[in-house]
Amino acid sequence: MKLIRTILFFPLAFIRLILLLAITAYITIVGILWLKLFGFSRKLQNWMERNWGRAIMFILGVILNKYQLPQSTNFILMPNHRSYIDIFIVTGLVPSAMIAKAEVAKWPFVNMGVRGTGSILVDRKNTSSLLQTMSKIKSSVSQGIPVTLFPEGTTFKGPLTKHFKNGSFKIAADTQIPVIPMAIEFKDKDDAWVDDDTFIGHFFRQLGKPVTRVNVRFGEPISSNDYQELQKQVKEKIDAMLEEIQEF
Repeated sequence: MKLIRTILFFPLAFIRLILLLAITAYITIVGILWLKLFGFSRKLQNWMERNWGRAIMFILGVILNKYQLPQSTNFILMPNHRSYIDIFIVTGLVPSAMIAKAEVAKWPFVNMGVRGTGSILVDRKNTSSLLQTMSKIKSSVSQGIPVTLFPEGTTFKGPLTKHFKNGSFKIAADTQIPVIPMAIEFKDKDDAWVDDDTFIGHFFRQLGKPVTRVNVRFGEPISSNDYQELQKQVKEKIDAMLEEIQEF
């Protein structure tokens, strides 16, 4: 059935791929010029992320049912992680410095995107890199630029969340930065990109899917100087929001 649908919607997938590459190239080129002329700024980050995220969601036919983000300029956003589509959702709704693995710098356009959006790359195997990450997060938030990281560290189909990594909560607790929990749930469970599914195969199926429906919820900021307590509260809140979404 999936193969038949992929063949039927191949023209749609091809058109969307061209549009996706075109909008990404346009935003990247404008970002390069902006950086060279004026340097990095929150205004540049907002423009690049919000326009890129919303444009990609529009191209992919993503329809969001969302609740309002709490009013705060000083926070770390922690969403659960279902798919690479989460990146477009987060950047479109909450422009922020994204925490990502150092390896993604090798991907096309990513290096430019990191510079233009103030995102932070971390080598999880390198202790000094983790310490630098903590310093960069604190610096970013102190400048009014929120930070986003996925505490699961990888995608997970659900229905709730998998085990959270300790490091992100140690950073939040040590820096005393409030955490805003975020729940992301796809109406179609097959939209999650997990297990042995290849990126190319899943991506082309998504490109050929007319509409992708996503529910998003935000929790109130949570603070604690005890990272284990913070981790527990954030996980419980995200799981509760995911359960609430799945009842509808």
